Amino acid sequence: MKALNKQALRSKARSASAGKWIKESGDGWEAICSSDDQANGNFIIAHFEGPDAEANREFVQVANPDTVLALLDELEARDKHIAELEKSRKSWTELAGDIEQMRKQWADIAIEMGRLADEKDKRIAELSASHSKLRDTMAGIHNTIRMDGGYTPLAAILNAAKRAYEESATAAGIGVKGE
Repeated sequence: MKALNKQALRSKARSASAGKWIKESGDGWEAICSSDDQANGNFIIAHFEGPDAEANREFVQVANPDTVLALLDELEARDKHIAELEKSRKSWTELAGDIEQMRKQWADIAIEMGRLADEKDKRIAELSASHSKLRDTMAGIHNTIRMDGGYTPLAAILNAAKRAYEESATAAGIGVKGE
């Protein structure tokens, strides 16, 4: 079957006899006439004879220009709808691709976050160990071993030294700051 030239068919339907197509008949014949064709006085559009004349006339009568134009409009609307669906399908396909790409990016980000968390845990452990060493060192500085084997805080030693200095300075007649 030859491809349908919708534009040519639409043009032919618009230029065909307008108005309602009505039945005319006589002895052994059937015809279709246009009720709007005033110039030709119900000009015969088609004439049918033979055993299937009535069936052929009924078909051609309903296949009038208005029906053909309505069918062409439906075809055009369907074609537009198909084009919209195709465009939408492409959009969904692109979106699915974007989602897959984003999923891969999120997986990469999750892996990187895990790596960074491991690094931070390692650094925290290093700092905790270092802090423990520092605390032990500071305790050694602040606690001085006395002759009897006990510990005296460095601050107490410094305060005692300061008091001894102030007492000997006062006994020697040297003014101590603050007096």
